[in-house]
Amino acid sequence: MTTPFVFDREESQRLVEARGGFLRRFVADFKDRLELRTALDAGCGVGHLSILLQQLGLRVTAFDARPENVEEARRRHPGIDFRLADLEELRPQEFGTFDLVLCFGLLYHLENPLRAVRRLRAMTGKVLLIESVCVPGKAPLLHLRDEAALPDQALNAVACYPSEGALVKMVYRAGFPAVYRTTRRPEHEDFQGRLGRRPWRTIVVAPVSPIQDSSLVLADEPSGRADLWSTDPTSLLKMGRRLQAFMKRPWAENWTRLRRRYGPTGK
Repeated sequence: MTTPFVFDREESQRLVEARGGFLRRFVADFKDRLELRTALDAGCGVGHLSILLQQLGLRVTAFDARPENVEEARRRHPGIDFRLADLEELRPQEFGTFDLVLCFGLLYHLENPLRAVRRLRAMTGKVLLIESVCVPGKAPLLHLRDEAALPDQALNAVACYPSEGALVKMVYRAGFPAVYRTTRRPEHEDFQGRLGRRPWRTIVVAPVSPIQDSSLVLADEPSGRADLWSTDPTSLLKMGRRLQAFMKRPWAENWTRLRRRYGPTGK
């Protein structure tokens, strides 16, 4: 009987399916174009996405920092090379390089995410995909967060959650010449958002050479030059003007604006 793992819970499986749908489209679009033959799954858990990458025709290596995950992944998928490794501490030269490097659901659980992204860059032969929870805000900031001691959380119960701006900036600073957001987000509320809640997961695509595709939008590197110590009340004044404009508009128009900004975004 299969051991009950957190990755097999219903809510986790919904997320796996959404990620899988995105990966199928991405590999279908770029496998031949970028000549993708090998893949690395960083922070693989029990191998749900590792086996998908293999089914998509890639030769897969995967690793996780938890021995119990690696043992279970090997039991379920004996045809894949699963290894025990911590992304923050591993030696990239011991792994080599891979055409496609996947890092889904891991980065925000780490204490040193920039160090981890540098290691991912060292192992990326053609393109890196990173999916992460991102705190709201465009400024390149990290939120130090306590996490519960659970099998799918931080190893030491403390983690750094990046803003999307921080994620983009870290990928640029790791040495990638271009970083892209994708216009085709996974079909899941974590990526799509809903009324009253912004999307809280994002995916960035980082190729070793810039590429042009209608599904990718170039993300500029945030400057990080904002004065975080300023007491300028401009932002409060802007908020007051927005509230005043809101009160003057018809309710139907306000409702449309709110749904457009915070509701599901579709594709």
